[in-house]
Amino acid sequence: MKNVLKSSEPDEFQKYKKKNNSQSKTWKSFKRTSAYNSVRETLVIDQKGLCAYCEIDLHPNDRCVEHFIPRSQSTLEKNYDLDWRNMLANCRGGMETIDISEEENERRISQPPNRVACCSAAKADFMPNGKLLNPLELPTLRLFSFSSLDGEIRPDENVCKKVGIPIEYIQFTIQKLGLNVQRLKNERVAIIAEITQELDDRDDGLINPILLKKQIAAERFGDGKHYWPAFFTTIRWILGEGAEKHLATISYLG
Repeated sequence: MKNVLKSSEPDEFQKYKKKNNSQSKTWKSFKRTSAYNSVRETLVIDQKGLCAYCEIDLHPNDRCVEHFIPRSQSTLEKNYDLDWRNMLANCRGGMETIDISEEENERRISQPPNRVACCSAAKADFMPNGKLLNPLELPTLRLFSFSSLDGEIRPDENVCKKVGIPIEYIQFTIQKLGLNVQRLKNERVAIIAEITQELDDRDDGLINPILLKKQIAAERFGDGKHYWPAFFTTIRWILGEGAEKHLATISYLG
């Protein structure tokens, strides 16, 4: 999970709310309109192609709109269904049958005996209680570290202390969103192994290790104006100071 920068509401969405009584309109009715597609696409663009929770790349057939505060909490006074600041783009959580290739199916769908949901499918109708981290409210610093042995995601205790986020909030978020389901751990450990091998292959014994990591970060992250690679935070962690130097160069904000 990383911080997400939110853009302004799409024009079509604004027009829809002005035309209709947005306080009484439901998400179900909104999804039947053309403005729905503009909302979905803008969310994906804002997040630069990644699921707001697990950071898998969002496939056209494996994405949904997540409401951080559940739609069940909507009232006549506050309609969370159509609250732009309440929306995130998510993967479908690995539990649905979707039309994707066999290779993508292995990445995206949890298989027995590890058939466990993640992201919005794991969160379901849970009402955030202050412990669950909201990607829209995170700092730009990396809050997570990883195991190079099995891809497990963990709190980075030093960073958490630096920004004042309780470690137990990070742990709660990981657990509630199922961020350590086996298929996600498999994806992360594969990326860690790939980059570790690349670092070894490109190390000529002369180049500064941090400079090498910065070069690889530049190749993988680019100028920050396009989609991020899947599991951005995992890559950021393995490239360490080199990644941070590159992100500073491109004025990374989310």
